[in-house]
Amino acid sequence: MYSLKTYIIIIALWFVKAWSYAQNPVFEHMSAVSKLPDVEFYDILEDRNNFIWFAADKGLFRYDGKSYTRYSHADQKANSLFQLKEDQEGKLWCNNIYGQLFYAENDQLHLFYDASQLVKGQLAAYTILDHHIRLFTTTGIFDIDKTTKKITKVFEGLCISNANSKSSNYVFVIKKEGQLNKHSVYKIEGAHPAKLFEINSLKLIQSPRLFAFKEEVFLTHKSDSENIIYIINKADDSIKQPKTPLELKDEIIYNLLNFENDYWFLTTAGIFVYQLKNGHFIFKEQLFKTESITDVEVDFNNNYWFATLDNGVFVSPNLEIRHVALAPTKSKITASCALNANQFVLGTNDGKLFFYDQLRRIKTLKLPGQKIIGNLFYDEKQQQLIISINASESFIVNLKNDKITDAINKFSVAKSISKLNDSLLFYGNFKEGIVYNNPYNSKEKNILRSSRVKASVVHKDTLFVAYMDGLFQYDLNHFSSEELQFKGQSLLVNAMCQSKVGVWLATQHNGLMRLADNRLQKSIVQLPKEVQINTVKSDGDDLWISTDVGLFQYNTRSHNLKSLSAQDGLNTAVDEFLILKDFIIVSLPQSFYVLPKGTRLFKNFKTSKIALEAIRINDRDTILQSQYQLPYDANKIELQFNSNGFQSNKHVTYHYRVQQLDSSWQTVQLNTHVINFNSLASGRYLVELKAKNVSAKKAVFASPISFVIAKPFWETWWFYTLILISVFGLIWLYFRWQLHQKEEQRITEIDKILIDKKITNLRLENLRSQMNPHFIFNALNSIQDYIVSNEKELASSYLVKFSRLIRMYLDYSQQNEITLEEELNALKLYLELEKVRFEDELEYHITVDNLLNTNQIKVPSLFIQPYVENALKHGLLHKSGYRNLTVDAKVVQQNKLQITVEDNGIGREQSEKLKRPNQHKPFATKANEERVHLYKNKLKRDITIVIEDLYDESHTALGTRVVIIMPI
Repeated sequence: MYSLKTYIIIIALWFVKAWSYAQNPVFEHMSAVSKLPDVEFYDILEDRNNFIWFAADKGLFRYDGKSYTRYSHADQKANSLFQLKEDQEGKLWCNNIYGQLFYAENDQLHLFYDASQLVKGQLAAYTILDHHIRLFTTTGIFDIDKTTKKITKVFEGLCISNANSKSSNYVFVIKKEGQLNKHSVYKIEGAHPAKLFEINSLKLIQSPRLFAFKEEVFLTHKSDSENIIYIINKADDSIKQPKTPLELKDEIIYNLLNFENDYWFLTTAGIFVYQLKNGHFIFKEQLFKTESITDVEVDFNNNYWFATLDNGVFVSPNLEIRHVALAPTKSKITASCALNANQFVLGTNDGKLFFYDQLRRIKTLKLPGQKIIGNLFYDEKQQQLIISINASESFIVNLKNDKITDAINKFSVAKSISKLNDSLLFYGNFKEGIVYNNPYNSKEKNILRSSRVKASVVHKDTLFVAYMDGLFQYDLNHFSSEELQFKGQSLLVNAMCQSKVGVWLATQHNGLMRLADNRLQKSIVQLPKEVQINTVKSDGDDLWISTDVGLFQYNTRSHNLKSLSAQDGLNTAVDEFLILKDFIIVSLPQSFYVLPKGTRLFKNFKTSKIALEAIRINDRDTILQSQYQLPYDANKIELQFNSNGFQSNKHVTYHYRVQQLDSSWQTVQLNTHVINFNSLASGRYLVELKAKNVSAKKAVFASPISFVIAKPFWETWWFYTLILISVFGLIWLYFRWQLHQKEEQRITEIDKILIDKKITNLRLENLRSQMNPHFIFNALNSIQDYIVSNEKELASSYLVKFSRLIRMYLDYSQQNEITLEEELNALKLYLELEKVRFEDELEYHITVDNLLNTNQIKVPSLFIQPYVENALKHGLLHKSGYRNLTVDAKVVQQNKLQITVEDNGIGREQSEKLKRPNQHKPFATKANEERVHLYKNKLKRDITIVIEDLYDESHTALGTRVVIIMPI
């Protein structure tokens, strides 16, 4: 036992404010959710489409659950915008100090009217009527026609503030009469003002504000010493001046709102919440005392949005759940225990015990040394608090006198403690389960089983103990044990509790189970899949279940399951919690959540309707519509969509179905707001889309979108018809072409026969010219001379050459073409015979380019010889002295054959003079010319012949040159 003076520190403070540590509702600061565009905000409004609008110092912003969009106008004179209002058409209105009135429509900010000449640089209140905008200025009240913009003055006076209630306007007006200031409140219905009451003062009233509610209209203003409040009864226009609450006397009141039966005063010191009963304000609580709050908006999911002047915007997902900090201590909570009614105690890692009653800390006890408190157990009948230390120590605190007794290691490292009856106590630790008899005064114990204990509970006359290797039940009379198994397998239980309907077991492999009437069965509680249960506790008909994804409440009578999760602001995996008379306490390391029991704790979440934000076809934006007729190649489709709401990107899941493709709904990945169809085949598609808040019961559906993708032209009926016609047409053209080809072939064959016949005739003429009598007679004379001269060998040689030449002529004349080598060989043989006739006064040279493959190049048969014969007969025969003839063959002009026949004879001009009258052109020359003509025009073989006369400088004939060019 330790001295209280030495080891006990008792702090008992009974004043509410002294122990009201940061008991604010749970909230999320919007800067942690998504980057806030500003820190100074004046108004918040949720429109009919569940967009959240912010009027801020930097302008007008809209939040859709995932990002912000700024709205501005090119003629806007000031960034700061105020007084957000939505009209019956869904337009959002706002104004600025300069006097400009704006409205947002179709994702654009429009300037309605510039009333700068009326407002004189003061922020003017306004209200939206059916056909007018009523503007309250320091120069009077004006109606601005919505259509014509015509201005009508309704009231004369210095209007400072107004409040609108259905068809009535309440206006605060100041009029000066000498040194006296008359401050009046008027009620204006239509264009008819009526004075309700008047406040006369030598000084101007400061910060007058009017606020209209269902049954009352409030007027607040600042006097020399404090805030003054008037209440106007709307039914009879009676006036009351209640006593200003002490907390509000010195604060600046920015706004006054009414939620159910509570009035919220928004001030520089947060929100003061009051109830109005019998004309008196009854204080309830103060929220966010360090914030200057200007506006509060409650959205469709009962999320509370708070706008501040210097700290941005924060949202409370559940106003019922409060978050209480341990500040100003650095201690961390390691254990907790419920006491009587709404009392509980928290144990820390430094040996402190914090005692709470009705959420107020009433005292603190300190154990000796720095002890990590691992477990707490309260014996209600004995009013003893057992403290288990995570070491070989334990203590007992008598809560009657706060006396601490050292229990040594009797309850150290406790995993579970259960009271069996007035004299017996079960204690389980990391190695065994023990039953103590008279635990506070005796050391008598009974070790039930040596195994690590995880949980224990007493139900009726049975003790149930969950060990790490199985679940056992013990009879309280004899402590005989029996293992409980399920389907022949040991049960591994993490937590359990007893209730009216039996014992609930949170198992590792079989989920939540119930043991009733010695029968084990799986629970029908439909928890989310793969959720691990941490703790279960019973509270009457309700079963509370803590998991890593939140806290669940299951009613064993109605079988109704409710949940609290991160969407409610419970941003933690819930492990240990306490059930008090009116509250649920969820402990954190340095704070705890307070959850009041009752139906108000649980919200009925809704899902905002799905808005199609954009449809892109082939990566290009298109106009939004319900039906699309698309060509076959416009088949890459992207749908962008969103369901508005606080953090909807985290809490709303989307599903889609294409009736022609999907038999079931396809899930879109969380935080994804787009569906892509990369290559849809031709056909008709109906795309359905639905969204569901993860905590909502029902989904919402978007209007289906129809896409009709045309078939490619090659799959259309007209294309098949065209193909069929084309095929028949091609067949007809083919057969016609075949007939034409055959006709052309027949004509060609006839032409070829005629050409061949003509060429044959020409060859015969050529042969006839080559075998002319002169040549033959000369050859025979030469042979005769050799015989007479008894030159038998020469005669024999000459005769052989002559016979060979005649044989060549006869052979080659049967062919259209011969090789160049054959042509030159015949030419050489001919020249050798002619050289004899010229009695060796003839020199000839035949040269061939090395590039020419003479045995492969084809030339018309006996084509060169006539030109050589002409050179001999007409050029060299009549020349006296040295006679020379050259034949040159070479490649020229892009793979063409050039044959040059050149002589040094008398020339063509002199030869013509020597001709006998009426002498015709030689047969061979004429035949060759016709052959050239046939080759060019019929056989498409381009042969050119150029005959050139050679002269010296004195124009004396030097001979003739014939150039023959033909393709190789």
